[in-house]
Amino acid sequence: MEDFSKLKPPAQTLVNTFYSSIEPWIRGIKEEDVGFLEFTADEVEPYVIPKLGRHYLEVWDDADMAMYGGPLPGFSSGRLGESSTSAPKWDPSTLMEADLLTEERSHGPLTERLMSALLPMPDSTVWKGVKAAEDAMEGRPGGTGAAAAKREKVNVVDLEERVQDTMRFHGLLHEPPDFSSKVDDPIATALRHAQRQLRTVVAMNKARKERLAAIARDRLGYQEYLDLRSALDKSITSAYSKVQKKDEPKLNKKKKKTSEVNGSVNGSTSGVSAPKPSPAALGLGPDDDLHLVVPEHLQQLVETRGQWVASVGGVFDEKERECPGRIWDLPRRSIYEGLEEAIRHDLARSLHPHSTASDQRTTQGNGDEMDVG
Repeated sequence: MEDFSKLKPPAQTLVNTFYSSIEPWIRGIKEEDVGFLEFTADEVEPYVIPKLGRHYLEVWDDADMAMYGGPLPGFSSGRLGESSTSAPKWDPSTLMEADLLTEERSHGPLTERLMSALLPMPDSTVWKGVKAAEDAMEGRPGGTGAAAAKREKVNVVDLEERVQDTMRFHGLLHEPPDFSSKVDDPIATALRHAQRQLRTVVAMNKARKERLAAIARDRLGYQEYLDLRSALDKSITSAYSKVQKKDEPKLNKKKKKTSEVNGSVNGSTSGVSAPKPSPAALGLGPDDDLHLVVPEHLQQLVETRGQWVASVGGVFDEKERECPGRIWDLPRRSIYEGLEEAIRHDLARSLHPHSTASDQRTTQGNGDEMDVG
């Protein structure tokens, strides 16, 4: 059997190591902590998608043209599915029944997107063919659609500009869109999806930091209150100690020894010494009515401390009663309670910042700017 009594005890870790490890978790709030919670990083650059450059097939075609003087056999120089960005220019009066079955004649990109957003329209009148649509326009200014087209030559480009001006008037469009820029590709779509998720996460973290910063500011103020109260306590203790030292009886050690020796030699121990004053009454000399008197400067310090505790300390006590755990101790409920609903409301409001203004402008202007004539 092995004898463990002769083994050396293992080296023990100092308790200061434990204290230093838990100090970041139990220390008081500092100004640096409040500054960290109030700091907001760059909130613009992560949401900016750079404009797309030329497609790599086009770059390769240019390189082949520069090197070989023409495209290589077997390779197509154009991209599949690439739509033309030029605006269509045709007269609506020349629209025939056969054109409804093809997609050769189309409107501008803004008009097409607007029509796509308005469809389906369950309450709209269904027109069967171009003739029915012209007959439905009989009551409009300018007579029939064909007559209006003969009087005023309005092509698709004019219609596109009129739709754009009307949308800008009602606050639905802030600046003319540039449909020639290439922004739709799988990577840009994934980036926009990630940006929507990032916007939600950033809004949640920002709201949490705001609540934490409010609590940190309150606790920082409470720590300053405790520091000033401790300073007043030290001032009162120091002043009281000085007052006590003034009235403390001073007895020489030599005289005390000689008096004891003489008393023992003479054998007379009948001498009764005067009673010592109470230590608590030192420095508070009684007045003519034998009442203890507190010095004026000491009394002022005590009154100042009482006013400080009543006025400033009462504010923190009231906050703690309203929200337990806000000033000291741990909160009984989560401080993030109801935060997700507030975040959803803020995000919905930020996505539609001009809805109220556009509604007001719509109610003010009831005219139809699309009327011809």
